[in-house]
Amino acid sequence: MNFFLSTALAVFIILPSPVRAQDWKANSNPTPLISEPLTRDKMNVTIHRLNNGLTIYLSPNDQEPRITAWIGTRAGGAHDPEDSTGMAHYLEHMLFKGTTRLGTTNFEKEKIPLDKIRALYEDLFKAKSKKARAAIYAKIDAENKKAGVFAIPNEIDKAYKQLGIRGVNAFTSMERTVYTCNIPKNRVEAWAKLEGDRFLNPIFRLFLPEIEIVYEEKNKSLDNPGSIAWEALIAGLYKNHPYGRSVIGTVEHLKNPSLEKMYAFYDRFYRPNNMAVALAGDFDPKVVLPILEKHFGSWTPKSLPPKPQRTVAGPKGKELTVVKYEAEEQGFIAWRTVPKGHGDEAALTVMDMVLDNSQSGIINLRLNQAQKVKRAGSSPDFSNEAGRWMMYFLPKEGQTLRQAEKLVLGALDAVKNGEFSEDDLKAIVLDFEIGEKAKLESNNARVRAMMDAFIQYQDWDFAVDRLVRMRAVTKADVVRVAKKYLGKNRLTVLRRKGKPTIVSMEKPEFTKLGIDATHESAFFADVVATPAKPIRPKWVKKGRDYKKLKTTAGPLYYVKNPMNDLFSLSFRFERGSKHERKLCAALGLWNLAGAGDMTAEQLKRRLYSKGLNISTYCGDTGSGAVVSGLDEHFDEGLRLLRLRFEKPVFKKDDLAKMVQIWIGQHKDNKVNPGYIEYALKEWAQQGKDSMVLRQLTDKEVKALTEVELVALLQSFFDWERRVSYVGTLTRKEVVKKVVLASKTKADFKKKPKRDPVDYTKVWKNRVIFTHRDMVQAKVGMFAPDELYNPKHYLDYRFYSSYMSGGMSAVIFQEVREARALAYTARGGYASGGRREDENLIWGSLGCQADKTIEATNLLYSLLHKLPPSEKRFRETQNSIVQGYRTNPIKFRSVAGAVMSWEDSGIKRDPRPMRMKRAASYTLAQLEKFAAAWRERPMTLHILGNKDRVDLEALKKMGAFMIKSTDDLFPY
Repeated sequence: MNFFLSTALAVFIILPSPVRAQDWKANSNPTPLISEPLTRDKMNVTIHRLNNGLTIYLSPNDQEPRITAWIGTRAGGAHDPEDSTGMAHYLEHMLFKGTTRLGTTNFEKEKIPLDKIRALYEDLFKAKSKKARAAIYAKIDAENKKAGVFAIPNEIDKAYKQLGIRGVNAFTSMERTVYTCNIPKNRVEAWAKLEGDRFLNPIFRLFLPEIEIVYEEKNKSLDNPGSIAWEALIAGLYKNHPYGRSVIGTVEHLKNPSLEKMYAFYDRFYRPNNMAVALAGDFDPKVVLPILEKHFGSWTPKSLPPKPQRTVAGPKGKELTVVKYEAEEQGFIAWRTVPKGHGDEAALTVMDMVLDNSQSGIINLRLNQAQKVKRAGSSPDFSNEAGRWMMYFLPKEGQTLRQAEKLVLGALDAVKNGEFSEDDLKAIVLDFEIGEKAKLESNNARVRAMMDAFIQYQDWDFAVDRLVRMRAVTKADVVRVAKKYLGKNRLTVLRRKGKPTIVSMEKPEFTKLGIDATHESAFFADVVATPAKPIRPKWVKKGRDYKKLKTTAGPLYYVKNPMNDLFSLSFRFERGSKHERKLCAALGLWNLAGAGDMTAEQLKRRLYSKGLNISTYCGDTGSGAVVSGLDEHFDEGLRLLRLRFEKPVFKKDDLAKMVQIWIGQHKDNKVNPGYIEYALKEWAQQGKDSMVLRQLTDKEVKALTEVELVALLQSFFDWERRVSYVGTLTRKEVVKKVVLASKTKADFKKKPKRDPVDYTKVWKNRVIFTHRDMVQAKVGMFAPDELYNPKHYLDYRFYSSYMSGGMSAVIFQEVREARALAYTARGGYASGGRREDENLIWGSLGCQADKTIEATNLLYSLLHKLPPSEKRFRETQNSIVQGYRTNPIKFRSVAGAVMSWEDSGIKRDPRPMRMKRAASYTLAQLEKFAAAWRERPMTLHILGNKDRVDLEALKKMGAFMIKSTDDLFPY
């Protein structure tokens, strides 16, 4: 169908595609077009199609002067060649490497070694012996050095940074690969130029170092206990099918990449008739559509392979897989269900919510609230070729995996027996309705919904009617699908404590690439020079964007919700576990409480039926309570929040069970690699004052009494606080409802004194090592600096952005792009929250253990000696200035921003002055700021395997010490 005839939004002539329609339309599965929004569609989506088959989804939303843009293709891990798994994911990485015009200073000369590299990878793909592979890698490295002379790494990211485009990323799943970013509304033309070229003329340069990066990504998954269990689950659930393998690919295939196969994959699936562009944000479709035609219309369509019609084998009978990892034990039970769009999808979705809706589902109340297990839940998944439904469970202390499994299966039996009501279904539908309202506030949520519809071959009117289908589900439907699909054919995966089998990854050697930040292509210069009308920045103004009201208990920040009737009310107290050691324990018990004459189960059911949620949080120096939901139920939500504090009620054994689970969590913390890394960092920065070491010991936990914890709950609101409200009620209504007229200012306790934040100081480098059997090493480093000074804010901001503000920043370029030493590497300058707090120079990375020394030394040197580049600085400066212009503070974030400014002693929005100063900030100022710590020693902390990390080399870096996990924890 002709794009302009279908939309009637432009009036110029389009040249027909050289490819005949009948040659490529047959298997394109085009989405029906929508030229005017459906009356029942709150997102106001329209769907259009270019002459070449590219589908365009548009959802205007003028809440901020930005546009979220996703470009997706119907190709993911499920489309990988059988002998080259991980291909879709590899390709995702390589589509950031530039084109014939971008990312190169001279493509004609660069092409000569690139062609040789392409051929050499085919030799490598066929090579069998280790010696032969090493010889080929040496030849690849030699050619890579020649090609690298002309390469400009991550020039696409540099362009985006200069244009004020943020959120540049991509992701690959089984059925899609999607490229994401968030653009200022005045940069659509420049964005379209870049993306139009990116997918028309891609060149997969710098492949050798990128292989190392994908290896590191694989290593990261090998150290993740969740990934190990997940891969076992999908392998047993989708036998002999691509759904049953990791998107990253098998280790064997990662070792044998083929550029020929990659180009073939791109040629096969990256065709406009297999792709979609989804935009949500501040734009006029009449303006945007011609731009997309201009820059994307030259993409060439091609006949696509037919949709696969594959048999997906699943479990037969009760199958069991056991994996091992040194972490908390966990179990999964999964069944095969139905693919996306099946008639039973809605009933299965509602059934899942009957069991687990995070508040009042059968699992939530009978297992989690009752503390019969440490934690349990469920989730559905509906893919194009098959679906699944899964339950997970973590046993509590003293409980076996099999015992916990029996309990979650009992919860499922309750659904099959119809132990729920029609009122439960009404509450679930209300939950979905609230979710749809919240979705309208987020451009990300909008584009995700549109891209989902495209990838899943759904007509938009079908997608819009999702709630209609949910409302039609009956109790009988839920019972029927539970019995039909969740029977004896199931897979159980148990992750037990033990040492996993570590798969070694062959490490190809290659020569470091020299990166010259001054190089740029002619196309880059053309794109960033694209004319754009400046966007007038929007600042936060008291009286217009918020009102600050005085109350007897403290200030109330009132913000009007311009989009819907969803409110949030937050009480913030500057009082945490540092002031009252048992406060967080009390708030943990609060989560188990009923209120007044209501049991905990009755309370949660009532809240859920009204679309309300109440919660608390507790930290080192602060705590709070939040109630949110529909404004029509504001009074009830606030009443129940207060009642739960004033008159909490518990079952006889609630505290005893909480203590049992808590002590079990202590044991799990000491084997969880992520938590050990956190504990090590805390010890390095704070020593004996580490937040982890200040946690309650097992002995203290066992000594807790209900009387003392209830006393802390009942006095929780006796302290002065700051309150923020976002909603549709008038400020007078809010003040009247929130402030208790019976209390005076004198009735509220003053907030406790706040201790300044400071860090451990050293006079020479210090290296702290903790052993953990793992593939990667986790490295951190820091040095304290001056007290936070708002006048120096731009110094902090420029340094962090210059060093680690994206793929074109110093650390990413030097650590990852030039040397492929780490998958994650970052660093910068962390400012304190208040004037009395110390700032921190910091860096972190995760790398293969045998790269630890080189990667650590490099990151250390970069933090100590800023590599100056006027060009890179100008890119950073432009990004910061454009950010001020195009990143307004959204209405739900206004109150938090104002309070943060006030904490720093700032009375009004500081961004106008900061933008003005940023425009005249210089590289010399940045260099002077960074020079202050050029000779300053740092503390380095490393978590890794002592047999894989070179400890002798670490000892040469500074005063060396080993800390065991027992040293890091108080239990």
